[in-house]
Amino acid sequence: MMTTRRGGGSESGGAIRLGGAQAYFMWGMGLLGYVFAVVCRSSLSAAGIEAANHFHTTSTALSGLLYLQLFVYAVMQVPAGVLLDRFGARALISAGGVFMAAGQTMVALAPVIPVAVVGRGVVGLGDALVFISVVRLVSAWFPARQAPLMTQLTSVTGGLGQVISLYPFAWLLGLAGWEAAFLAVAGTGVFVAAAVFMTVRDDPAQSSRHHERPQGGIARAVRGFREALRSPGTLCGFFVHAVTWFPVNMLNQLWGLPLLLAVEGWSRDQASAWLGAGVLVNMLWGPVMGRLAGIHPFHGRAAVVYVSVGSQVLLWTVLLLTPGPHPMWFMALLLVSLTSGGPASNIAMDYVRDTNDPANLGSATGFANTGGFLSSAIVFLGIGMLLDAQGATDPSLYTDHAMRVASLILYPLWAVGLIGFTVMLPRALRVIRDRRAE
Repeated sequence: MMTTRRGGGSESGGAIRLGGAQAYFMWGMGLLGYVFAVVCRSSLSAAGIEAANHFHTTSTALSGLLYLQLFVYAVMQVPAGVLLDRFGARALISAGGVFMAAGQTMVALAPVIPVAVVGRGVVGLGDALVFISVVRLVSAWFPARQAPLMTQLTSVTGGLGQVISLYPFAWLLGLAGWEAAFLAVAGTGVFVAAAVFMTVRDDPAQSSRHHERPQGGIARAVRGFREALRSPGTLCGFFVHAVTWFPVNMLNQLWGLPLLLAVEGWSRDQASAWLGAGVLVNMLWGPVMGRLAGIHPFHGRAAVVYVSVGSQVLLWTVLLLTPGPHPMWFMALLLVSLTSGGPASNIAMDYVRDTNDPANLGSATGFANTGGFLSSAIVFLGIGMLLDAQGATDPSLYTDHAMRVASLILYPLWAVGLIGFTVMLPRALRVIRDRRAE
């Protein structure tokens, strides 16, 4: 479905068609930047054990490689949103590619782990600029009814970056070694940044790729952020993102392989195949949830969040309380449940978009997007610290019991996230109803 928008900034001043071929091209180029961001974000998923051996480090220090990355990502979401409102998606996606390339270069050449940790922090800085910028492109180039589906497609297609990390990158890592593999990723980032900078236009109403900055400067941006924080949909989105996404992120980014090797007794190839299958399941979940969120914006969205989180808690509890290896039907069900958290987290962007002024959308989206990354950062560091506290200071000591105990860190975060979402949901729904009645 395509709609039109009056384009005061266009040369013709006529109606602009949303959702057409040009819109898909702009989205595709932004998506290229996001796929690269996921490759950088998840590269340690395939290299976690290699990183421990490469730097001869402990579990807590290994967690630090991801903790700082996610902490920087989360802290940068609000500034990134303000910058997005000010400079536009094209500039931020391009800058993100450059920062991620620089960070991966530092990881490749790091002589000791503190340098690699800083490099991962730079990766997090660049990563923080990308997803919310692609979401902004979706809001600008597609009609409102199509936006939830396109946001889901952005997220699930970006999951191809996880597949790239698990297979081509892991293959290159084994073939060419640590330095060459990470430098190859860095070089790809420079190419992606240049391609986005030369092709993307922030808004169909603009007559060129030059971004038309809003009036009022930084003071206006700060006011916009304050307005976004006062919107109940922004806080509702924050808790949605915080409660749904961190379990699958924990598995995909660092602790999935060690947990499956210790608890299930699987080989590395079996564990990689299970995680890779999760990416495909995630891609199936996305369009279903996007369609549901677009058609049923009130009860449908809330049902997605509660069902996703409820099933995750239930099946994770069964996993921890029963001895492994578990039957394959159970592991398949667990995979379906956990991977639903990725698309469910994108419901956060729907609450944000439907309750905020378009001028403040970058700031509001950025704040909501911190939720899952803050909870993920707590989980990454918490698991590492709990493993070290049990004496499991390196991968050879990751026992079944140690991994089960460390995984208990997930439950407090589920509880806090569900309570926050339940409190903010009625207020957000009232705002959505009022805006639609206008």
